[in-house]
Amino acid sequence: MDPYAIEKSMPYYDQIYYKLREMILYMKIKPGERVYESRLAGLFNTSRSPVREAVKALIKEGLLVSDEKSRIFVFEPTLDDIVQIYQCRMALESLAAKLTTETATNDQLEEIGEIIEKTERFLVDEEHNRERLIELNTEFHESIILYNNNQLLKKQLRDINSLSYYFRVLNFTGKNRGKELYEEHKHIYQYMKNRESKRAAAAMMMHIENDITHFLETNTTL
Repeated sequence: MDPYAIEKSMPYYDQIYYKLREMILYMKIKPGERVYESRLAGLFNTSRSPVREAVKALIKEGLLVSDEKSRIFVFEPTLDDIVQIYQCRMALESLAAKLTTETATNDQLEEIGEIIEKTERFLVDEEHNRERLIELNTEFHESIILYNNNQLLKKQLRDINSLSYYFRVLNFTGKNRGKELYEEHKHIYQYMKNRESKRAAAAMMMHIENDITHFLETNTTL
């Protein structure tokens, strides 16, 4: 099956957007690499119009950037970019953890717990399950965001969602990285399950601080 084949049942723009986004997130197109709309149109066997719309959406999300000559490149983060995103996440996601602990239903908290249980099953072979572990890491954080009751907070986190995912992919390095994240998620969830909102918020803050420390230690060229 052709991984770049376009399905007629879904609008071309949507399909190209999701496929191109996946190519960027999983480094099939590298940070800093130039993107050509004409080549993408050839790759997806479609006109340039839906490709152009997908590119515009990805520029808005921050995964693609356009220079002064209107050339398109995959976003290549600087140290400043990384620190700023993580600072936003520390402030916003710690609040989300606090609010979700206070207001989520027991069933919603159980769903978050089920994500942790699924993660444990994939830890037996981190190397081959890397993409699935990144997805489950994201599901854990997004569920906590989803079940808080502050709509403005959700919007602010949606605005940095794509870059947050991008950095999760870049930061999933080193032996037993999945196990480290799993243990910290378990710690946060225990406070949430016990309805200890302040401790859940503090644990989330520490979790994201640990994440940026790991990023900076493993990406010494930034």
